[in-house]
Amino acid sequence: MHCTGPLPLAVAILFSIAAGIAPAVEIDPASVPISESVADARFQDAVAAEWWQRFDDPLMVDLIDDALAANPDMRSAQASLRAARAQGVIAGALLKPELSGSSSASRNDDQSRYGAGLSASWELDLFGGNRDSARAAEEDILATTANLQDAQISLAAEVASSYINLRRAQAQMDILERNLAAQRETAGLIEARYKVGLDSELELAQSRLSLGQLLAQLPEQERAVSQFMHALAILSGEEPEALNARLQLPTGVPYVTEPLIPTDREIAADLVRRRPDLRAVEHNVTAAAFRRDAAEAARYPSFRLGGGLDFSSLDAVDLFDTTSMARSLLGSISVPLFNGGRLKQQVTVRDAQYDQAVNSYRKTLLAALAEVADAFATLESSERRISQLTENLNLARDTRQLAFTRYQAGAVDFQTVLDAERQVLSAEQGVLQVRAENSLAAIGLYRALGGSW
Repeated sequence: MHCTGPLPLAVAILFSIAAGIAPAVEIDPASVPISESVADARFQDAVAAEWWQRFDDPLMVDLIDDALAANPDMRSAQASLRAARAQGVIAGALLKPELSGSSSASRNDDQSRYGAGLSASWELDLFGGNRDSARAAEEDILATTANLQDAQISLAAEVASSYINLRRAQAQMDILERNLAAQRETAGLIEARYKVGLDSELELAQSRLSLGQLLAQLPEQERAVSQFMHALAILSGEEPEALNARLQLPTGVPYVTEPLIPTDREIAADLVRRRPDLRAVEHNVTAAAFRRDAAEAARYPSFRLGGGLDFSSLDAVDLFDTTSMARSLLGSISVPLFNGGRLKQQVTVRDAQYDQAVNSYRKTLLAALAEVADAFATLESSERRISQLTENLNLARDTRQLAFTRYQAGAVDFQTVLDAERQVLSAEQGVLQVRAENSLAAIGLYRALGGSW
């Protein structure tokens, strides 16, 4: 992966984003339509672009797909969305008439009497309280949908990061094993030279100690590999050992090779705005505003219309005869007179909840900007370090070869060779580490900007 712009440009982009995003703190209720399918119409799958395809690692793609389908947190988020949609239907039902039926049968003095009835009622939402509650429920659906999208992006990033860490641990194991092979070869040579008197017992002890120090690192590295395998299995909704067979073969750390960073400020600002967690708190602000208005409407009179049809007969066959039908139509008005200040304080509660929602938005926005800034900085830093550490590795390998050649010629002691070998091991691990950091920073940037672009 290669950065296409310096860090100052990224910082400038972030300042423009911060200036261009503001929470919708004043809500016009008339501007928010009610629709039973509004959540479906506005639902956009934030991970549809499948940014992880850029790493060109089919196994990582499969693991992310498995996790999105089976992870328990994903299923819990999907259940929350179903519950929110059901609550939206419940809230919307208050705007519609209610119809109910009844039936009865009784016997008195050897006579049977049968009855049936239909009744309907409808609350006239003159002050918009029920409509505001329904709109708040719609916003809850949209917020829950955005939370599901955020959970998808977070899970995909977590699986990808764990996969990168696994491949890094396996690559570190490979480096360790290759160095062990080289140390064994060196120790064998020193032992042969010792037997013929070319090396002392000190060189022999040093070679064995160096080999033992590398061997001591193996168990810890094996443990790290196992732990990352288990973590990936759990994220995929599997038992800890379920993926071991698929992950045993090391394939190296996957990297993104194409340019990644958007340099246009407007594009970057739009990317941050589409973050699902930001959209979720925006909807929470809107919902809180509607609930505040609904609480205010509850302080005013409510009007209800009702009517019914009652049928009664001594014979079930003639139950629905029009001659036995009675009709009624009535209206009622309810005016809150004294409730100990409960309704007024309910408005105060909703006002406070609205303020909490606004401040939550601002906090989420600041956290989003910090995440983007950190991801930009980490990505640029890793890019700059890769070239230098790669050059250092080449120099360390040349130094090791030169040190061994001079040792065989008797120009330097064996400690010089050991130092050169340790420098090679450190340089190899450094290159691996920074390349893994580069991939993790790319994942962090995808996460911070709400997915692919």
